[in-house]
Amino acid sequence: TWDGAPLPCAVGLAVLDVIHERRLVERVRERGPRLLDELRASLQGSSIVGEVRGRGFLLGVDLVDPRDGRSFLPDELDAAALVDDIAFGLDLLVSSTHSTQDGYAGDEVLLAPAYTSSDAELGQMVERFATTIASLERKVLQQLGRQPVATARGS
Repeated sequence: TWDGAPLPCAVGLAVLDVIHERRLVERVRERGPRLLDELRASLQGSSIVGEVRGRGFLLGVDLVDPRDGRSFLPDELDAAALVDDIAFGLDLLVSSTHSTQDGYAGDEVLLAPAYTSSDAELGQMVERFATTIASLERKVLQQLGRQPVATARGS
């Protein structure tokens, strides 16, 4: 795949030129902290959001049990699939992961906008994701009803 393929090589070099000419890496480095702050502010007060973290345009959101604010969501809720479906319905693509079988990690959502995203597009992403989480929170609270809180796995 690496030998005798001048066209893909030329395309790769052209992409690197655009990244350099448009200063995309620098823009992400400069804009990333503000994007993280905007995401945190939009999710503040949600009972199902644990940690919101990020670096550059790579952002992660931990989902937690709203009954105690720290335990993992019960597996039977399939929160990762719910997040994906709700977000997709809002024209937003996210990457969600289920809790691990060993109990080491719970449901998480990854946001990774394109380096070429405009400020307006980043704002739309934050707004749509906040709407996604609000909808998920309503569904989770409805489904949990009066189930007992599961203990945090791995602790």
